[in-house]
Amino acid sequence: MESRYERSYSIFETARRIIPGGVSKARVPHVPGRYPIYMQRASGSHVWDVDGNEYIDWMSGYGCIILGHAHEEVDHAVVAQMKQGFISLLSHPIQNTLAETLIELMPCAEMVYFMKTGTDAASAAVRIARIYTGRDMVGRWGYHGWSDWSLATIPDFSAGVPQSTKDLVRSFDYNDLESLRQLFEQWPNQVACVIMMPFELDLPNPGFLAGVKALCEENGAVLIFDEMRSGFRVSLGGAQEYLGVTPHLAVVSKAMANGYAISAVLGQREVMRSLEKGLFSTTFFVSSLEMAASLATINVIRRDDVIGYIWEKGGTLLQGLAEICSGTALDVEPAGVPPMPFLRFQVADKDRDDRVKLAFYAEAARLGVYLHPNHHWFVNFSHTDEDVARTLEVCQKAMRAAEAVA
Repeated sequence: MESRYERSYSIFETARRIIPGGVSKARVPHVPGRYPIYMQRASGSHVWDVDGNEYIDWMSGYGCIILGHAHEEVDHAVVAQMKQGFISLLSHPIQNTLAETLIELMPCAEMVYFMKTGTDAASAAVRIARIYTGRDMVGRWGYHGWSDWSLATIPDFSAGVPQSTKDLVRSFDYNDLESLRQLFEQWPNQVACVIMMPFELDLPNPGFLAGVKALCEENGAVLIFDEMRSGFRVSLGGAQEYLGVTPHLAVVSKAMANGYAISAVLGQREVMRSLEKGLFSTTFFVSSLEMAASLATINVIRRDDVIGYIWEKGGTLLQGLAEICSGTALDVEPAGVPPMPFLRFQVADKDRDDRVKLAFYAEAARLGVYLHPNHHWFVNFSHTDEDVARTLEVCQKAMRAAEAVA
């Protein structure tokens, strides 16, 4: 363990005795002993860990920060709402304002239902599709949270998932229409929905998403886009607007409220009305704090051309990463779209790949740039030209560290 992370690891040792795993799985140190674990504070595009180390933050709270940490306009809207009281037996009319805003922005949205987390919304969308179709089988691609059905086809994470649930979920391959067609043929008239991320690192091949929608409609299944990451980031209307394919339902969260916990299911009126036949409820769904945050966030995104800004900054970052990659003998390449960039190491031998990759990311952290080795990064509105330039300077040095262990 490096001394610069001494306090982080001291806290972690205590946490492991009182919290299973010490921290939630997504927050484990990316490079054990060579990455921070606990953040003390955050502002704009920078975060400080409990040892006082400062970082340019390219994870942006796993994508929920779109404007920058501790954004004053959003936080002021939340405080103003808080002073009115924000949760009771009754709903607040602010939900109508936010719903109407989302209907205006998202191509598939005719009705909206608010929840708290991405897992809430994705699970609700699957249940809505099951009610609407009267079917049980789910086809999936991508990551959709930690619910049983979502993890059913991921062996590394499916501990505790009943076999009965696993029997009702099947995966298909991205950019491979034939794999989806085979799923429908294997389970005729049984597939309730296909839920998928519109893309992750690689964009869809021409016609792929349109082909997925056509197969769903031919087979009576509901198409659900999981836009947790892409919503309000690649376009105000999400990937469905950017890529020009409108699903029957979509789920959004993350960037819609600049870090406040809110999610939504939205989609065609006919399908969404199926929600009225089931129970979709929890104490905190009606909280107006996060709705105020979302309205304020969306207002800033629209007013200040936030989408254009993060595309430009992310494009500069990706271009610089490409130049760094061209100057190394390592098999590494930039990936993703500008608002969600990544650096993909592709060494054939996995052990060597991990050694090389983690050397790069550990050195970047040591030099004050916070990146994730296994998850794409997120540009936000507070990232500056100086942040990009410094990040590229650090990545150049980190690449030399990676080469040294190759």
